Amino acid sequence: MQNKFFLILILAVSFGLSNTSAQTSKPKRVSAGIVNGKATSLPKPEYPAAALAVKASGAVNVQVTIDENGNVISASAVSGHPLLRQAAEQAARQATFRPTILSGQPVKVTGVIVYNFLPSKTDEEELKIMGIATFLSVSRFVELDAEWESIIKDLKSEFPQIGGEIETLLKSVNKETTEEKKSEIINKAIASIGNNLRDSDAWQFEIGKNFGELLVHLRPVVNDAAQILDESAIKLQLLKIRDLIVNTPSNFPKNVLEKFRELDKFADRQDLSSKNTKLQLVDLIEKTLNTISPD
Repeated sequence: MQNKFFLILILAVSFGLSNTSAQTSKPKRVSAGIVNGKATSLPKPEYPAAALAVKASGAVNVQVTIDENGNVISASAVSGHPLLRQAAEQAARQATFRPTILSGQPVKVTGVIVYNFLPSKTDEEELKIMGIATFLSVSRFVELDAEWESIIKDLKSEFPQIGGEIETLLKSVNKETTEEKKSEIINKAIASIGNNLRDSDAWQFEIGKNFGELLVHLRPVVNDAAQILDESAIKLQLLKIRDLIVNTPSNFPKNVLEKFRELDKFADRQDLSSKNTKLQLVDLIEKTLNTISPD
């Protein structure tokens, strides 16, 4: 009887220790800091109309709790503009994550999702680098004094690392500067800018240069449709544009790309010297410019 009692006691103690051990080793929820990079799906928040109206922007931090299956079960914005917080919370609740495993078991996770709200740029703002390249290409042959100071300001803003150098170069151009010297100075500025650009910015700058060259060669037609064009020079620029649009960056405005594709079709025309074709080409150039900058 005594042996049986001790056996029951040992079993009870063992069971209790086992149960206690299981409870002690049960994983708790863990803190993971910023979790954007761990998401399997991270929907973008809607930009509230009220926030756009007052140009509200910036980062919004949303504290989230993620369950054992990787779903967000709570989301609360802890910083950021008041008009952006609700949209950020709504987006955070739709996010999903890979389950976090600790000691062989999935656990809840707390962390922060950071959303950066940046107002969409207009096409003109998005294409500023292309516009600068076009302007510089054209200005080698056309007097654009009214816009000169504005373009220097834009150059300093877009390219702060070389803005001083470019400003010095362009401000050396004045009414006494010969066309040859002016072209040399602007070419030097174009080369300097081009050497400091990468990826989509470099692509934009290149197509802007070619578009500017095309404008220069079509300039005589604007004044007199009877003027004879340098067909080979125009075709060269059209073919360069064709080569570039094959690798158009994903962020390039689609409506402007469509205009360049229409321009590309003229590269295969055999009647560029005909009055009708010249007028069609000039009309398309004007429409392209209006698409880029409606004002």
